[in-house]
Amino acid sequence: MEMVFIIFIPFALMLLMAGFLVVAQVSGFIQSTFFNNRQHFSNMIIQQYVERIALAQTHIFQRSKQLEDLSGKLALSNQELAQLNEMKSKFLSMAVHDIRTPLASIRGFGELLIKKKMGEREERYLNHIVSATDQLNRLISDLTDLAMIEAGKLKMEKAIFNFPDVAKDILPGISINAQKKNVELIVHDFPEGMIINGDKFRLSQVTMNLLNNAIKFTPAEKQVELFFKQEGKYITTFIKDSGIGIHPTETKKIFGKFYQAKYQKDEKLRKKGWGLGLAISHEIVKSHDGDIGAISRGLGRGSTFWFKIPLKKN
Repeated sequence: MEMVFIIFIPFALMLLMAGFLVVAQVSGFIQSTFFNNRQHFSNMIIQQYVERIALAQTHIFQRSKQLEDLSGKLALSNQELAQLNEMKSKFLSMAVHDIRTPLASIRGFGELLIKKKMGEREERYLNHIVSATDQLNRLISDLTDLAMIEAGKLKMEKAIFNFPDVAKDILPGISINAQKKNVELIVHDFPEGMIINGDKFRLSQVTMNLLNNAIKFTPAEKQVELFFKQEGKYITTFIKDSGIGIHPTETKKIFGKFYQAKYQKDEKLRKKGWGLGLAISHEIVKSHDGDIGAISRGLGRGSTFWFKIPLKKN
């Protein structure tokens, strides 16, 4: 019995070792198979990315060629556009020069005939002629300034002066326009010691333009206010009206060349301007290292135009 037990123990150990060996071989086979499958899957993923990169490179090359072609066409278009713009500027300068002379003659003869004793109807017609020539002269002046701006030749003749003098010089004429329109013009006290280094004529042009616009768009028996305020190193001019107001989307657009407010329903008022005055004013103020803008609470609620100019450094 003991002999059988002794023989059985080594035999059992052999079976156990054989089992471990089989398990190890099976496990190794499984691991090898899993690794091979994983490697194969990784190779497939890598191959797909390589193919996608190659396809992307092909697309990029094609797009680059298209972009190169478009750039060439754009360069040619810009060259043609520059030539057309130069031709336009030359034509504008010639037209402005040639129109001034006949306009001066029309106005001169119109005023001469008004002084003679004529019928009421004829006198009214002559006044319309003179008024129309004045309107055309203003347009010619604006077009001249626009041509100079586009050519980069709008020069500022700067000098040192008291800034409120700008308004004092133009207020007599502005007041007459307000009276004709039956609009109350309120001028607040002028500040003292607001010395700047600027072009008095051009800044007067800006102030006059903003005041005339305010009066034009303000209904009769309403008010237009003019006041100044020192804000740090700047002197700011405010022109507040009681007119049609500005749509929120147009407070910046109105300073563009030839822009007419889309929400202006009064065709008569639209025809009184060409959309140049504010654009020219913007250029003048910018040439003085200043800023210009408009504020409005909405349509029918009036607006406030402002521009600021740096004070002279001590």
